[in-house]
Amino acid sequence: MPNHSSTPLRCDCHIHVFDRDKSYASSTYQPPGKGIEAFRAEGMVRGIGRAVLIQASIDGTDNRYLVETLRAQAGIELRGVAVIDEQTEGLDDLDAAGVRAIRVQDRTRLGRNDLDRLPVLARRAATMDWHVELNTEPARYGRLQALMASLPADQPLVLDHLGHVSPHDIEHLAGLSRLLDTGRVWVKLAPTRVSQSPDRYDDLAQLIHHLAGRYPERCLWGSDWPHVMTAPPLPSSSAMIGFLERELTSAQFEACFSSNPAALYRF
Repeated sequence: MPNHSSTPLRCDCHIHVFDRDKSYASSTYQPPGKGIEAFRAEGMVRGIGRAVLIQASIDGTDNRYLVETLRAQAGIELRGVAVIDEQTEGLDDLDAAGVRAIRVQDRTRLGRNDLDRLPVLARRAATMDWHVELNTEPARYGRLQALMASLPADQPLVLDHLGHVSPHDIEHLAGLSRLLDTGRVWVKLAPTRVSQSPDRYDDLAQLIHHLAGRYPERCLWGSDWPHVMTAPPLPSSSAMIGFLERELTSAQFEACFSSNPAALYRF
């Protein structure tokens, strides 16, 4: 869906889609059977015209539904972040469908600590000119920092969910800043896994000011729609966008929602 408007399309850089016909009986959680049409109805608010589909942990390396959704496009510009392993085939087909990155899980909560596999997976991604998106936590920042030299040169590394920092923990912020100071780490200003103030997010204001003020060219936003493993009431994309409109300058907001995702995901 080309953009013929002079107004830049805003991008939600972190959503999941789920095949309602697929059984998840043995999964760690039961996802809602919501695909891209449900996102169009619920998440395309306040100028959102682009989205990045993130392969969910419970789908593993079976990227078929992700690819099906990307190929359909469905009235919204889409890109994808796939999950691969050392043996995954068909990377060219993933790229042709719109995949622009791989995701690596490194979260104790999910029982996945794959950080030591990052170098080999990152090298596989680099053969396709893809970046890496990492779902990790502050306790692992030191290990990640040590691995940076072994990753392909200049390959971007994106941290999901504000790096899962506690917003007022000085050590967490220092560790996140050290990673961002490498010049190749990006961060998603996705508040729902971090804030203790649902749909207000005022406890994140100081953190957001620091990140957007110091690293404006490497901030993104993602809603985490449809909010799996989240207790109701479910977060509102409009509330998140409103919070960031209040806390960011107009230039920071435009970068976070439009120009940064356009560059990173090659819209």
